[in-house]
Amino acid sequence: MKSFGIKAAMMLGAVAAMVTVFSASAQVPGRPLYEGKPAFDGQTRAPLAEKSARYVLTDFVTGLNRPWAMAHMPNGNMLVTEVPGRIRVISPDGSVSDPVAGMPAVRAWGSRGLNDIILDPDFDSNRMIYFTYLAAPDGMESDNSDETYARFGEERQAWNALSREEKAANPWGHWRLASARLSDDESSLSDVKVILETVTSRMAFDDDGKLLVTTQRKSPMGSPDLKDTLGMVLRINKDGSVPSDNPFVGNDDINDMAYVIGLRNANSLAKNPNTGDFWVADQGGSTGDEINVLSAGADYGWPYVAYSPLPRERAEGESGIMKEGTEQPIYYWNPSFAPSDMMFYTGDMFPGWQGDLFLTGLSSQHLSRIVLVGDRVVGEERLLDEPGHRLRHVSQGADGAIYVLQDVPMRKILKLTAPEDD
Repeated sequence: MKSFGIKAAMMLGAVAAMVTVFSASAQVPGRPLYEGKPAFDGQTRAPLAEKSARYVLTDFVTGLNRPWAMAHMPNGNMLVTEVPGRIRVISPDGSVSDPVAGMPAVRAWGSRGLNDIILDPDFDSNRMIYFTYLAAPDGMESDNSDETYARFGEERQAWNALSREEKAANPWGHWRLASARLSDDESSLSDVKVILETVTSRMAFDDDGKLLVTTQRKSPMGSPDLKDTLGMVLRINKDGSVPSDNPFVGNDDINDMAYVIGLRNANSLAKNPNTGDFWVADQGGSTGDEINVLSAGADYGWPYVAYSPLPRERAEGESGIMKEGTEQPIYYWNPSFAPSDMMFYTGDMFPGWQGDLFLTGLSSQHLSRIVLVGDRVVGEERLLDEPGHRLRHVSQGADGAIYVLQDVPMRKILKLTAPEDD
């Protein structure tokens, strides 16, 4: 393990304190790419948070290939996904298992392959997990190895050159959400069942045991097809069926699975423990990444409303930052932050961070700590601000330690703990 140590952590804290005095904003520096005004004060470019806890940063696990998501089990072990198509079990001391057997064939490339993973609320009794992945087309073999992943990356170059018609006739793969039972010895999966097919990002369970799933609609072309499942947060039963109390059930114009609509690429989803609301961080286009508080049946505006340049296809009168019937984000970034995951901190290891919202950034290359008063952002701090790396996932261990998955350039799991004298 590599550690900055207590002395270095104190130096980091001192630097943060200096920045607090002299910096007016914690957002990514540079000229804003969108010149529109926020709808209300504090909606963007919050002042730097007043203080930061001291912490020790260690390389908890190295040697993984494109780690994407982590789920903490009750016994202290963790499930981690690798994009090429492997689930590994990691123990509290950082030991890494062989790949869990029983994974379906994945046709991965870049950061797309085996992605999110979560536990069933009743995992203690039923051992069920849920994961999202890009399945290989029927009849195509994949052993989910690094060698196959590299080959698929090369094949993707040729596939990208195909015409739209050729791609439709020869799809690269199929996005799926599956459930499975993890064996008692944590070595294999059984009863693997596909319960949803759509372009998924993040998952979470609500208090009623329903599964919330964010989906992507990156392309701005044309008006959104709300009978489809893209650009939404879906709400489904554990078997993939539609709950009868979903907000759009009975609306012939919107898919029954939809919980909210009008999102672009919500790569982050977390429950606010203080309010019970679910929050998403939605990636904009070139800028205008948002934090939204979910309200059942709400429309968040994309592609007609955004704090960024809007698609050319927008209708007259539907451009800008406001539109009747759509919800405003509580916060947005300009320039882009590229949020990839989020969590509310509730642990005892860092008492000063309790209630804060943490988000990992891709192109922004840092971990953002958001200080809240209710649902208003009053401060932001940049942590792990090291040039050249992308952060994919953030989660909290049972002891209150914070784990961050680094996507590139060094694929690893970082761990933040309090200095021993704290």
